[in-house]
Amino acid sequence: MFKKKHDVDCAYCKFGYILSNNSDCLCDKYGVIQRKNKCSKFIYEPLKRIPSPPKDPDIFTENDFEIE
Repeated sequence: MFKKKHDVDCAYCKFGYILSNNSDCLCDKYGVIQRKNKCSKFIYEPLKRIPSPPKDPDIFTENDFEIE
């Protein structure tokens, strides 16, 4: 129903695992490959995606923490 194209990155594939050099992946199907490899076996795994960090909160002053 809501099909969405995802970035082709083996780090987000069901069969891929990032290696320590962060530019290669270990694939269950093909062995060691580059992350941007285009593969017909690609299955998107949303739980492998790392969310972006939250934005910095606004800067507070001492007046914000006073009890009146």
